[in-house]
Amino acid sequence: MMTLADKYREEGEERGEARGEVRALIKTVIRLLTKKFGPLPAEIRTKVENLDIVTLEVLIDEILEYKSLEDAKKYIH
Repeated sequence: MMTLADKYREEGEERGEARGEVRALIKTVIRLLTKKFGPLPAEIRTKVENLDIVTLEVLIDEILEYKSLEDAKKYIH
């Protein structure tokens, strides 16, 4: 039987793992965009750092199709 403390601990671990995954995706998007287009403007970096997981995954999946940073900007609001 799971205690309330165990339940909270498990939920905290899951949230921590999700945050870790988002941080890793943010890092990947910034690294890939920088590699493809050169240093990113601070505004773009900040916006990427605030994107949700789905948008980050789309950016990663489509990066090879982008011809310019403008192509990526349509996902970066």
